[in-house]
Amino acid sequence: MPKVIHFEIPAEKPERAIEFYRKVFGWKIDKWQGEFDYWLVEAGEEDEPGINGAIKPKEFGTSISDVIGVDSYEEFAQKIEAKGGKMLTDKMTIPDMGYTGSFQDTEGNVMAIIEITMLFITRTFDAPLEKVWEAWTDPETIKKWWGPKEFTTPVVKNDFRVGGSSLYCMRSPEGQEIWSTGVYKEIVPMERIVSTDSFADADGNVVPASDYGLSGDWPLELKVMVTFQEKDGKTRLTLQHTGFPDNKNKTLAEVGWNESLDKLAEYL
Repeated sequence: MPKVIHFEIPAEKPERAIEFYRKVFGWKIDKWQGEFDYWLVEAGEEDEPGINGAIKPKEFGTSISDVIGVDSYEEFAQKIEAKGGKMLTDKMTIPDMGYTGSFQDTEGNVMAIIEITMLFITRTFDAPLEKVWEAWTDPETIKKWWGPKEFTTPVVKNDFRVGGSSLYCMRSPEGQEIWSTGVYKEIVPMERIVSTDSFADADGNVVPASDYGLSGDWPLELKVMVTFQEKDGKTRLTLQHTGFPDNKNKTLAEVGWNESLDKLAEYL
């Protein structure tokens, strides 16, 4: 069921607002690694109730707004209009994140809907940073956990350097092989890895998602950013996977990633 998943606080001077909310409430606020100025707010620990949000420049809107997450932008925009509401903006693309638009309800309140196509996962592993980093970068170790539940990973080639490429093969229980490749764009040892992500053939050539029976207007290249943070002997891993054509395909990928990370946790 759609629910409010995000809030946005407009700021004339974002740096001033960030300092205020950090000092008053202790919120963790980090600049989004996207194409425009936007600061993500963690307003509590992972296991606490409530939602997170963002601080945005006032040029993107001058009112505090609640954002409702939906599975399909088009479907809910039509429902809003059909039931007496009004869409106030056209469908807007948020680079690397999804689609959004503002609406007015039957009582005159202004809110927004968002179809999120960005996959975002955070896991904390009971293992030191060095071991998690090795598990993510060493080809033989990757084979032990990569892929959804019941999948095996017979091939992992990993030229782990900026400009280097990777080539992975996952094999389903039925024997279907799914190949993927990517190019490393940024590597900060023990801290961050940024790479592209594409479907491929066995020779490492990029192929469209439709070659594997996937629907949707997929780009040939997606983006993956993984960050690592160690605290008290444990490692927090944050994964951002962007470029999915819609929420449906993102959700399918999220299931696969979570099953892979379950296997990684078991290995560690």
